[in-house]
Amino acid sequence: MNRTILKALTVLVACASLAPAMAAADMTFKIATVVPEGSSWMTAMRAGAEDIEARTEGRVKFKFYGGGVQGNDAQVRRKMRVGQLHGGAFTSGAMRDFHPDMEIYGLPLLFRGYDEARQLREQFDPILYQRLEDAGYVTFGFAGGGFAYMASNTRIANRDDMEGLKIWIPEGDQVARAAADTLGIAPVTLPLTDVLTGLQTELIDTVMGPPVGMIVMQWHSTVEYITDFPIAYVYAGVIIDKRHFGKISEQDQAVVHEVMGDVYRGFDEAGEKDNAEALDALFAGGIQRVDLTDAEKARWRELLEASNREAGNRGAFDLELLDSMECALGAIRGTVDAGECSQ
Repeated sequence: MNRTILKALTVLVACASLAPAMAAADMTFKIATVVPEGSSWMTAMRAGAEDIEARTEGRVKFKFYGGGVQGNDAQVRRKMRVGQLHGGAFTSGAMRDFHPDMEIYGLPLLFRGYDEARQLREQFDPILYQRLEDAGYVTFGFAGGGFAYMASNTRIANRDDMEGLKIWIPEGDQVARAAADTLGIAPVTLPLTDVLTGLQTELIDTVMGPPVGMIVMQWHSTVEYITDFPIAYVYAGVIIDKRHFGKISEQDQAVVHEVMGDVYRGFDEAGEKDNAEALDALFAGGIQRVDLTDAEKARWRELLEASNREAGNRGAFDLELLDSMECALGAIRGTVDAGECSQ
């Protein structure tokens, strides 16, 4: 009897010692993006994936689907829900569908330059990462893609010039919808993957995006003017469902965070320079620059700041978070005592 009990205990101890190893699984993460194959983004991500595979001794791999072959953002999200995909690379407007606050840095005219964006993000990125994790998702950082500009086949130098234009806004983007309502325009809603076709078929004639994005997505080939007034900060990130990320060991999770975190910091650091060079290249390539008067800039700022509040009142994001961010921006600008702000 004692010998039988001893054998049973031995088996239990052996099983217990194997449990952590059995719990962690080998994993190939399937990640979709609209970013074209051959782009610097895809090259860097694949290099990061090779590093992860080597450091985890083949336990963790990544398979990327570029060029929108897995569909638009909504289709990618649906495939994530059923496990056909494990994650995707999304811009800020699409990230809001995982948590509404993920779009908050992209509010029109929130920032007055890159320095403000960098300083504010140092304070608030960790808050947004945690909110995303609480919602069931993992990210490795946000990559700033520069500021978005308005590009059109029509010269836009004031609010009245927008009358009658077919202006694109992203599918499901409540912030862009609030801005359109405030400006009194009737936008055309399309997924990001359909924008180029929309421009080519004249379904739309006006878009807003960062210069790098305009070139990568080939929008620049269909527009004649860019209004030289940065409207919204654009950023992106890879989002992975925690249900799948949690299948790999904590040690391997740390490796993925380290490597992909470094990749995204590289994207972030390059974004400002790349965007400035891309804007110069667009103007040098024949697209005409349109300047706003100081009075018109003030008018746009007043209208769009009001639309941000309206979007918050509609529940598009946490209005208290915006209050905290605006206070922090006031401290950065020297108009508010930093001690008055709380996060």
